[in-house]
Amino acid sequence: MQVAQGSSAAPSTGLTSAAAAAMRTPAQDGHVFSFVLVKLASRCNIACTYCYWFRDADVYKKPAVLTDEVEDAFCQRLEEHITQHGLTSFMLVFHGGEPLLFPKRRFVALQEKLNKIEERTGCLIERGVCTNAILIDKEWAEIFVEYEIGISVSVDGPPDIHDANRIDFKGKGTHAETIRGIEFLREAGIEPGLISVCNPATDPERIISYVVDELGITQFDILPPDATHLDNPPEIGTYFTKLFDVWFDRYAERGVRIGTLDAMIQGLVGQAAVSETIGLGPTEVVTLMTDGSLEPLDVLRIVGDGSTRTDSSVLTNALQAVQQDPRWRAAYDSSTQLADVCKACEFMDACGGGHLAQRWSTERGFDNPSVYCGSWKHIFTHIWDRIAPTLVMSLQEAEKAKAGAAA
Repeated sequence: MQVAQGSSAAPSTGLTSAAAAAMRTPAQDGHVFSFVLVKLASRCNIACTYCYWFRDADVYKKPAVLTDEVEDAFCQRLEEHITQHGLTSFMLVFHGGEPLLFPKRRFVALQEKLNKIEERTGCLIERGVCTNAILIDKEWAEIFVEYEIGISVSVDGPPDIHDANRIDFKGKGTHAETIRGIEFLREAGIEPGLISVCNPATDPERIISYVVDELGITQFDILPPDATHLDNPPEIGTYFTKLFDVWFDRYAERGVRIGTLDAMIQGLVGQAAVSETIGLGPTEVVTLMTDGSLEPLDVLRIVGDGSTRTDSSVLTNALQAVQQDPRWRAAYDSSTQLADVCKACEFMDACGGGHLAQRWSTERGFDNPSVYCGSWKHIFTHIWDRIAPTLVMSLQEAEKAKAGAAA
């Protein structure tokens, strides 16, 4: 399993396409969820300039790592949830902050508890870790192999681009340490997923060339920085249209896949766009905090203090009960109720209003198009203009083949 899209303290949760599908599955009231984002740590070992996590001061009120009491309660609630609803698969993504601040011995003990739940219930519990990779050593890599845990790592590009924003608390770049962590993974036979956060002022060709030609990774994602309407971020249209052109003209035929581009193409041709960044569908993430709180999508912390705070906890509530919590419900409902301008847009099905967090404004809450709306329209139009002739040619060739077979 590869856990692509995001890492600890990066702009997104770090989901595989399967996890993204689990959180964006069309649902009704009472839909049984099968994915939890587990915050093993509420602190981080670096200080990325674009991090959403610490924009909510509530983070500092949480225990630094998942407490023993919460760990036991969560495992009990998870087993009850699986048994009650007859689930045959479940997905956990371990996240932070930086999840590897969680002690190794406790991480191993947690995996053993999860294995026993699998044995008792017959439910496959898939697991992933989203990390900046700085703390990965030989022992961590061996643990990941033993428990079949997928890994996602954040690398924003070559050293100069990566080190501009992914810095430590002394302001120094972290690229070399991240690459060292990836090397430990590869020595253990693990090929990690990878996420890059774009800097719109840089050249996307440098990112894709570095990731594919130097790191040798062919499936990854490139995302815009998280931002709300309070942030006035730079436009991303120029960056992503060039990214698409470079990929389409030079890298697609080599089997290179970029998650956000895949999702946009899928949406444009009428397929479900499986991505947490773009595409129509509800957001159903359940986030377990280190104090046992059950919250909605963690990226919503970008809104500010207390923005994801709920009254639900594994210490007092069943997992499924979070769906009735007003704050979790409000996030879910906002993800399914698009602004009027989005409903009238020709790209509504493909875009889905953009990422929920990027719709926020003080005046209207989430009842807005994405702060990147203008850019997304430009990007969708550009991609459609590039792929439409290819689609027409494919249809014509199919019709000729059909006619030839009939003759």
